[in-house]
Formats: sequence, structure tokens, C-alpha cells
Amino acid sequence: MSEEEKREERIRKLTTTELFPLIVKMAIPSMIGMMVVTVYNMTDTFWVGKLDNEAYTASVGVVFAFVSVIQAIGFWFGYGSGNYMSRMLGKKDYTEAERMAAIGVSVAGIAGILIMICGFIFINPLIEILGGTTSQELAEATDSYLKITICTVPFMLFSNVIYNQLRLSGAAKSSMIGLLAGMLINMVLDPVFILIFDMGVAGAAYASLAGQVAGCVMLYRQTGRNGNVAIIAKNLKPDLHHVKEILAGGAPNFCRQGITSISSVVLNNIAGIYGVSVIAAVTVSQRVVYIAYALVIGFGQGFQPVCAINYGAGKRERVRKAFKLTWLTVTIFLIVATPLLLIFADKLTGAFATQQDVVELASKMLKAQCVVLPFMGYYILSGMMLQNIGRFGLATSVTIAENGTVFIPVIFICTYFWQMEGIVLAKPIASALSFVYSIVIGTYAWRKYLCEEKRAEVEVLKTV
Repeated sequence: MSEEEKREERIRKLTTTELFPLIVKMAIPSMIGMMVVTVYNMTDTFWVGKLDNEAYTASVGVVFAFVSVIQAIGFWFGYGSGNYMSRMLGKKDYTEAERMAAIGVSVAGIAGILIMICGFIFINPLIEILGGTTSQELAEATDSYLKITICTVPFMLFSNVIYNQLRLSGAAKSSMIGLLAGMLINMVLDPVFILIFDMGVAGAAYASLAGQVAGCVMLYRQTGRNGNVAIIAKNLKPDLHHVKEILAGGAPNFCRQGITSISSVVLNNIAGIYGVSVIAAVTVSQRVVYIAYALVIGFGQGFQPVCAINYGAGKRERVRKAFKLTWLTVTIFLIVATPLLLIFADKLTGAFATQQDVVELASKMLKAQCVVLPFMGYYILSGMMLQNIGRFGLATSVTIAENGTVFIPVIFICTYFWQMEGIVLAKPIASALSFVYSIVIGTYAWRKYLCEEKRAEVEVLKTV
């Protein structure tokens, strides 16, 4: 079977086969990938925590705010190019899909090199902005970790773009293979560099660098295989039309992760008022609760190519049904997962820190977030659905709410009235308000764009 025939067969399956088994099949590699990413993000915290130094643990959280910005840019270019590719594949315009794949990669490469250069030039102001100057020990640990992390930026952007292009084009298995390679190398090298070679917090950064380079190589090798869209050298030159599509299509992801990074900086600076141990507790609690979020996002990523390609093919009923099935599934999962997180909160947070005050506060933060966790599946999926049907403005407004436009004012209000206790309460309050907002926007979009077949067909033409 030729590569074009493999591609045709993939599109046929995405637009005709039974939905729930299809979503599950697409979701399993994405869920594995998200869990690997989650474990990867937790690995540094786990092994650095073994050094019994709260400044080291806090530095991981401080630098993660910077990493989140880079991931935001990578997902911006990756989702922007990948969404466009999905719609083109739905319309069977394979030449245009290949053109966008190459341009997305070239834009990421240019941006990565520029960010790396600027990062080294402005590293000291960057440490201060990130909230890494609460103490001299924290500033030194952050400097050691951040310098090496800056070197990973071009590789991180390249990986994020190709991973999302593959996944959104329906090649979930290929995207997972490439992602796994880099993450596994990072996880294996973490204890070796940090503990055996006694490199301290810098060892975590070197392990991440090695993993990112390996991931880049493996992800690139997946392009052009098994019906995947190839990256062709002659298509690498960006043009205004495709760059605009990338920036618009990926804006919800960039805004969500970008504003999450801003809120992390705000939170680190506010938490720093009460001591380094509070920053460490925030870092630990966020790592643990993200386990549940990662699985929901992973399952939702199985829905995304089904949504985008069927929308591009004009099959609105399949989009509606796919959303309902995905929402029901993730909600059931969260209802089961929440009591488990509550029961094992102390043990889970204790795995990432040895200081008792850090563990107690992190556990308290985790339990507070569990109050609203069962409702957050709709919030996450509504943003995904809006983005994949081309409603980028609405998608952005939803995706930036929980960790941005709602959270930032809430954290200031809560800490003003309740001081350190406000840090515990801010996230669940922001999550609850964001959930309500997503219901309002999601219901509006559902009725306007997905309930009238003829109107939907017209709207698709406007977005392409």
C-alpha cells in the first residue's frame, strides 16, 4: 500500500468507523504520552527532592515557569500547524498539509534559536522575574538549573511541533513513539546525574537536555512514514498566509500555557513572601494533581483529530456524538480518581519532599483542589472542541481562564483576605468559576456551530 493510500485509509477510518472504539484507539497513545510527560515533569522534582534541600525543590518549580513558556510556544506552533493540517487532510488536500508541516517546523527552529540567545543575555533579570531570588541559595540553584535548560529550547520547540502535527493528523501512535524515546532517556539519566554523579540540581537539567535531543531525532524519523505527512525541504520557507494560520490556530494553546506561566510567576512571588517552603509546597501539589489532569487531557487528545477531521469533512453529527462520549468517559474517570487523591494525598506529596512542613502544606493544597476536580472534564474538553472547529477566539477565552484571567485576580483577592491560607483556596475557587464560564461559552458554541448542518458547512468554508 502506498503512502497516499495509507493516508486515505486513515481519513476513511476517522470519518466512518464507530466512534467510541475509535476515540479510545486514538486516545490510548495520547494518554500514554501525557503520562510520560507528567512523569517526566515529576521526575526532576522527585529526584531533586532526595537531596533534602527545599531551595533545590523550589528551583525546579521556579524554572518550570520558564519551561511552561517554551512549551506554550511549541504548542502554539504545533497546534496551529497541526489543526490546519487536519482540516486539509479532511478535505484531502495533501499538498497543502505537507506545506504547512514544513513551515511549522521552520518557524519553531527560528524562534528556538532566538529565544536561546536572548535567554543567555538576560538570564539574571529572568531569574528575578521568575521568583527565584527569595533567598541566595534559591537564586544560585535556579541559576544552575536555568542555564542548561535554556540550551534545550530549540530542541523542545522542534519536538512539540512535530509531536502535535503527528497527533492532530491522526498518527497518535507515531507521536507517542517519538515522545517516549526522549522522556525515557531523561528519566533514566535523572538519578544518574543527580545522585550518582553528584551533579545536584544541574544534573536534572543535563538529563532533560539529553532527552530533548533524543526526542527530536525520534520524532523527525516518524514523519513521512506509515502515511504520516512528510516534512519536505523545499516547503520550509514560511509565507504570510501559513504563518497567520499557525498563529491563529495555535493561539488558544499558547495563551493557555503562556498565561499559566505568568500565573506561576505570580504565584511563586506571592508564595515567596511566606518562605521558600511555601514555593516548594506549591511545586509539589501542582505536580501531583496534574496526574489526573494529564489523563483527561490525553483522552481528550484522542477526541481532537476525530473532531477536527470530521468537522473538516462536514460531519457535524459525528463531532457532537464524539464530544458527548468523551465528556462522559473523562467525568467518570475523575469521579473515581478524586477520592483516591484525597485518601493518598499525604503519601503522594510525601514522595516529592522530605520536609514535614512542605508535605503538610502540599497535601492541604491537593485536597482543596479535589473539591472541584470531578467537574473539570467539561472545562478541558470544551476548549479543545472550540479550537478544533476553528472558533479560536472562544477557545482562547475558555482555555486561559482557570490558570490565568480568573486565577490571577483570585490569588490576589484570596491572599489579601486570608494571607497564606488564600494560596490554598485560590486554585479551587478559580477552577470552579472557570467551569461555570466554560458551560456558558460551550453551550453557546454548540447551538451556533454544531446544531445546524447547513450553517456549519458555511462556517467551515470561512475558517479554511
